[in-house]
Amino acid sequence: MTSQTKKAMLKRIDCAYIPVSDAEAAAEWYGRVLGLKLRSPVQPGRGAIMIMGDGQWLFLLPCPDRTPLTFLTTGWSEDREPFEMFPLCFETDNIHSLYASLQVSGVWMEEEIRDEGGCGLQLNFKDPDGNKFQAWQQPE
Repeated sequence: MTSQTKKAMLKRIDCAYIPVSDAEAAAEWYGRVLGLKLRSPVQPGRGAIMIMGDGQWLFLLPCPDRTPLTFLTTGWSEDREPFEMFPLCFETDNIHSLYASLQVSGVWMEEEIRDEGGCGLQLNFKDPDGNKFQAWQQPE
C-alpha cells in the first residue's frame, strides 16, 4: 500500500506544547491577551494548560534554557532568504480584535494584518517568551 492510497492515520492536532520561562506569567498573558481559559490552577514547576475556543489545549511548560518555539527556513520566502518560521498557525474569527489586543500587550507583531486573498487575513506575532505564531482568518 503506498502513501497515496493509505488513509491518513493522524486526524488533527489536539494539543500543543509551548516552552515558557514562567508558566504563571505566561498563563496570565495567554488569558488576558489571547482570551484563552486556564484549565486548572498553575502548578509551580509543572506548567499550565490553556483551552482554546474550540477546546484544544495549549500546554505552557517551563523551559529552563528559554529556547523559543521557532526555526529558520529557506522554504518560505521567494528569494530563498532565511525566514524565522512559526511552528503553529492558529485560526481566529476576529483577526482585527486579536491585532488590537496584541498591540496593547507590547509584544512583537507584524505592523499590519496581511490580506492573502484565498488564504485569508494573516498576522505573525510572538508571545513574551519569543515563541512565534501565525494567526489567520478565513477569507470573507
